[in-house]
Amino acid sequence: MRVHNNYRSKILIAAFCFLNVLPLFALTENETEISVRQLIERVLPGQSTYFDLNVIAPVNGHDLFEIDKNGNRIVLRGNNPVSLAVAFNTYLTEVACVSYSWEANGPLKIDRKLPLPQTKIQRTCSVNERFFNNTCTFGYTFPYWDWQKWERFIDWMAMNGINRPLMQTGQEAAWLEVWKSFGMTDQQVCSFFSAPAHLPWHRMGNMDSWGGPLPLSYIEQQSRLQKQILQRCRLLGMKPILSAFAGHVPKELQKIYPKVKISTIEPGWGGMDSTYTTHFLDPQEPLFAEIQKRFITTQQQLYGNDHLYSADPFNEISPPSWESNFLARVSKSIYESMSNADPKAVWYQMSWTFYFDTAHWTQPRLAAMIHEVPKGKLVFLDYVSEEQEYFLKSDAFHGAPFIWCYLGNFGGNTHLVAPLHKVMTRLKNVRQNEGCIGIGSTLEGINVNPIIYEMVLQAPWLSPNEMDVQQFIRKYADRRSGNADPAVRKAWEILSEKVLVDTAVGIWNHCTVFQMSPVLDYNRHFWSTNADIPYSNIDLLHAIDYLLQGRKESKKADAYQYDLVNLTRQLLGNYGFKIYSQITDSYRKKDLNSFQKYSDQFIRLGLEIDSLLGTRHEFLLGNWISDASKTGKTQSEKDYYTRDAREIITIWHKGGGGLTDYSNRQWNGLISSYYIPRWQEFFNRLKRCLQTQTPFDEKEFTQWGAVFEQNWVDNNHESFTTKTQSDPVVLSEQLIYKYKNSILSNR
Repeated sequence: MRVHNNYRSKILIAAFCFLNVLPLFALTENETEISVRQLIERVLPGQSTYFDLNVIAPVNGHDLFEIDKNGNRIVLRGNNPVSLAVAFNTYLTEVACVSYSWEANGPLKIDRKLPLPQTKIQRTCSVNERFFNNTCTFGYTFPYWDWQKWERFIDWMAMNGINRPLMQTGQEAAWLEVWKSFGMTDQQVCSFFSAPAHLPWHRMGNMDSWGGPLPLSYIEQQSRLQKQILQRCRLLGMKPILSAFAGHVPKELQKIYPKVKISTIEPGWGGMDSTYTTHFLDPQEPLFAEIQKRFITTQQQLYGNDHLYSADPFNEISPPSWESNFLARVSKSIYESMSNADPKAVWYQMSWTFYFDTAHWTQPRLAAMIHEVPKGKLVFLDYVSEEQEYFLKSDAFHGAPFIWCYLGNFGGNTHLVAPLHKVMTRLKNVRQNEGCIGIGSTLEGINVNPIIYEMVLQAPWLSPNEMDVQQFIRKYADRRSGNADPAVRKAWEILSEKVLVDTAVGIWNHCTVFQMSPVLDYNRHFWSTNADIPYSNIDLLHAIDYLLQGRKESKKADAYQYDLVNLTRQLLGNYGFKIYSQITDSYRKKDLNSFQKYSDQFIRLGLEIDSLLGTRHEFLLGNWISDASKTGKTQSEKDYYTRDAREIITIWHKGGGGLTDYSNRQWNGLISSYYIPRWQEFFNRLKRCLQTQTPFDEKEFTQWGAVFEQNWVDNNHESFTTKTQSDPVVLSEQLIYKYKNSILSNR
């Protein structure tokens, strides 16, 4: 064992500061050990010296790790920092029986001597690439994160085997320099960008300028943050995927180059008007390659270079032409301009574009694009493989390599969805396809349904015989409770077999009824909010009953407490739909007394769910708002960022607009201040209709709702707590006791 040396570590870190201007170089064994030991110390303070770390050779080019013991020491072996980090995480989950959360707000605490592994654990990874993130995650989760949150999340990614993280933070600093080099001013460029939480859709070419101008201070801050992010990723052996130019340009470029062919994309994306429409540069214009060269060169100067680039032309928008020859030229221009700027360039593209619009994106059109890029230089992210494995529909992407990805949520929705059996079966089968080079996740928001994401990322390290949901569930239950608790195991067995079912498809923005815009006829509701559940709520109740029968030591585990709150708030939210049905039934029968009774119950239940959510930091609106506020230096900046943060999770872009509630969340503070007031006004209007025997004016209520929603975004200066309240186990038990009989009887 090499003893950790603080001085040597500081020298190493200083050396790695050059990574933001130099290409990635291979880590030595000593550098690998120091990097992983520092990770262990961050996650498990004071315990890193109990581990021996050894670098070993890969097996047939595949990553591998081993967990062993040597006397009273824990031995971790791996062929690179990520493999060693996976070994450490596997030790924690399978030997020490603890979970390190992907949104941990502090290090782990193990108040006992670290246990030694009883037998040697050895695993080899079946795929070379493990991808994580989504362009949209940088709007629905990351826009206001500071380094502390990023540091913990990067550690989590390494511990879960990620070696191809999409890292798009800070790219506006590069674009600012590029567009200025073509004659635009700071003000013009910043006005071209969108507000922080809306930047992903600007980056994908869906819209320009929404919430702009983007403050220069934000661009500079994000650039500094990206340097820290990439430095840490590379220290841990990851190869981050950065951005490239795909044709999206500012409209001002047309004035600077009046003879260049620039097309205006058809307006209307997301219900937006022509003010925010984007523009696309013809791929045959020499300017296309010049922009690409300047961007990649500038980005490399700022952030270094791993030769991996993300580019997604025409995401959810129509190209200027559907001719196969034109689409082929787009693909050819993107790749050739990339490779001219970086001869080692590899292009990563999400398949969502083609899945989203199958009517236009025919296979001949897709094939025309693919065949213009040398094989192996264009990698597809099979974006939402739990719903449709697009590689099966496209003849394995017409020969291009691909990464099988689990999505799981749109907009960061907090609905309980995890089709475990289907996903495990598909993961087992896809490994037989020679075109599959990786496994990953394209989730739009983190911190929801952690079980399915952990399973997806663990699967590449399992042998076919180990890819068994029951085995996984048993181990998962143990680490969530911190011990082999029969009651907790039984709870997760019920969940895996009866609640987290394969029919839980249709990830299109599930929610509980409380998060819906109030309507009398649920079936007429907008597609973006869907309160249906594909399982019996009584089965979910039975699982929670078993959780509550767990041992005292289980109930002290942080992961157990999160699970209990997460499942209970879903159970009560599901029950809310039953009360909603009774309300609408009473209204149709003109039964005022019953209507009043059930509407009071509905509001009371919603507020109780809000209180329950307040027991866990993962469900606090206050943290989301606080992170945004802390990004600003002046009061006007704080107001700007908090408004943007409120907007994205509620109206998205305008009150009553087509994306309202797309990013709905079951969060403390959001239910009580935003969702419940809409229902209260709805019920008050219905009550007056019953009292006066007049028809309900749905149009008038919709107008009121749009104004209320916009005011909540524009004029809401209410502060929301960032501190948890009450005991999560006690409050969950109280609410289960209160509603159990009603849920069982469906009353």
